[in-house]
Amino acid sequence: MSPNEASDTVASSNVAFMLDVLVHLHSGLDRHERDATPLVQYVVQNRGPLGLSDHALPAPSHQDGEKPLTAHEWKRMGAELDRRRAETSTDACHIRAWLVPLQEILGLNDTETFILGIMFLYTTTPVFEQLWDTLTRNHGRSMSLCDDIPLFRLLSGAPEVAVAHALGPEGRLRTTGIIALDDDGDISILPRLAGLIARRTSPTHDVRSLLVARPRDATLPWDAFAHIGELGDIARQILRAAVAEREKGVHILLYGPPGTGKTEFAATLAATIGAKLYPVGEVNASGDEPSRMERLADLRCNLRLLDGTTSILMFDEAEDLFTTSLSMERKGRSRVYFHRLLEQAETPVIWIANDLPTLGPAVARRMALCIEMRAPDITARTRLWQDMATAERVSLSAEDAAALAHAIPAAPGIFRNALRSTRLAGGNSDTASTIAMSIARATNGGLLPQAAQPLPADYDPALVNADCDLVQLSRQFAAPDCPRAISLLLSGPPGSGKSAWARHVAEIMNLPVLQKRASDLLGQYVGQTERQIAAAFAEARDTGSFLIFDEVDSLLGNRGNAERAWEVSQVNEMLTWMEQHPLPFACTTNLATRLDPASLRRFLFKARFDYLTPRQKEAAFMRFFRHAAPAGLRHVGPLTPSDFALVRRRARFLPQPVSPHRLLALLDEETRGREKGRVIGFCA
Repeated sequence: MSPNEASDTVASSNVAFMLDVLVHLHSGLDRHERDATPLVQYVVQNRGPLGLSDHALPAPSHQDGEKPLTAHEWKRMGAELDRRRAETSTDACHIRAWLVPLQEILGLNDTETFILGIMFLYTTTPVFEQLWDTLTRNHGRSMSLCDDIPLFRLLSGAPEVAVAHALGPEGRLRTTGIIALDDDGDISILPRLAGLIARRTSPTHDVRSLLVARPRDATLPWDAFAHIGELGDIARQILRAAVAEREKGVHILLYGPPGTGKTEFAATLAATIGAKLYPVGEVNASGDEPSRMERLADLRCNLRLLDGTTSILMFDEAEDLFTTSLSMERKGRSRVYFHRLLEQAETPVIWIANDLPTLGPAVARRMALCIEMRAPDITARTRLWQDMATAERVSLSAEDAAALAHAIPAAPGIFRNALRSTRLAGGNSDTASTIAMSIARATNGGLLPQAAQPLPADYDPALVNADCDLVQLSRQFAAPDCPRAISLLLSGPPGSGKSAWARHVAEIMNLPVLQKRASDLLGQYVGQTERQIAAAFAEARDTGSFLIFDEVDSLLGNRGNAERAWEVSQVNEMLTWMEQHPLPFACTTNLATRLDPASLRRFLFKARFDYLTPRQKEAAFMRFFRHAAPAGLRHVGPLTPSDFALVRRRARFLPQPVSPHRLLALLDEETRGREKGRVIGFCA
């Protein structure tokens, strides 16, 4: 933009405010000061756009600043600036149009408001930027918009102490996030606001609507998050009271793996109390990815803009504020500032994080409530499939929803994307399953997540061979007055029904199942396994689930054989939580002799599962194949219920019908190489 074009811009939109600045500058200067020369040059160069009379300006020989103005010329130029300012006092002015509502909603005083106007002028008017740069150079500062208090005093006409407070850390300009200062004192305006001013956007009757993001609508009913339990209801009560009573410093933290429904829950939570949920710092003024400083500035401004309204802010990916690589600020300073920001926040904030350790305990302590968002159980997943299908207008029966919930133990975010794609493809439940599987595979590193293991429809407790009366134990566990703190050790060969019987017990106790394999808990970093063990017990406690640990010998190995410190610490962690857990849990193992001796004392009941007896083999043959067992079955080696289930599946691929003798041969193949001995266990 050429100087003439820039001058035209000044004349067309901000003449009135420009004249205010020039009058203050002239009044604060003596004609012999070096700042007087750039002022004279600016006034002469822009006399046309500013509407100044030629005869009132200095003589041409004095206009270049090489010779000082006479006292009469200096006074006459000041009078002309005063005259023109009075003449334009009621003219439309773009900067003033923004300053009036901003002063009201941000609570700025007159000095802060005028200084903000000078900053707007600098960012929108190149010729004023040149004047400012010349003046800052005269003051020994770099040529940039910076916290030059003496210069702001000259341009605003305000006392230096008032200017210093306005630009200080306690001034509204900084505490509201409208401006930010870096370590060098350079000033930046809130990017969203700077972009609106630069594009000559006119402020509407509600400036807030231009400075905050569009509110996020809820797409799921409250019942869709019933699996969160009591914590969800408490969060709702806290936020309702905080909004109604204008309570400061109220924050809710939602944390957990990606896709577990944190954002959806935040939107539903706000909607249930009649509040609007505004996302913060998701894009910058250009629609691009914002920097850490831009996100923080957006947060500060939104906190002030929405003060006193029925609103809640949502800050997603909260870890960004503490990722030092995104900022040159010192980490300690950043945290101290952020802690104070939390404590003084005027508007409630819902924080969303995937990586809790990055935030640290100091941030967690300042939260009103912290909720871990986990992948929901089968019942909750079934309900979510149905609710999301309704929201996406996809036809999905209750049976199909239940089948998808069992087949894809994934996070709610995958459900939403799969159902939306199903709607776009005009598909059905099969389409939704195919799409969800493809997304789940990609998010799980190219592997399909392990499907939930419901109790088989043909499960028969009579086909379990144990060294104690499992039927009687089941009756005791199902009794209404039975204590909940039950611990079970189930040992025996693979396929003998250990995990299935544990799920059967959970079913008769009317408890959801939370099943963990050793591979789910063993971590590659020191301390990771211990944290994941603690998290498993905590999840079972929070969800009221029957916890099942498979392959527990990998978690409770004999410490006497340990070669590394972490092998001991993970056993200690497991034993500690077993001692304290208030709900039922079961541990299964094929290698009971490898367990730490101390772990045996933590189990209230111990049962050894074995291969089927001859009578059970005959019953299993009839149950699985609908045919009486041939005489040769008694000569087949040790068998388990899972052997019969596997052979039945294999038989479906053979030419039909499959004879009993062919089935017998398949069973015999499964037992080859299997030890026929029987190890007797114990039952307490």
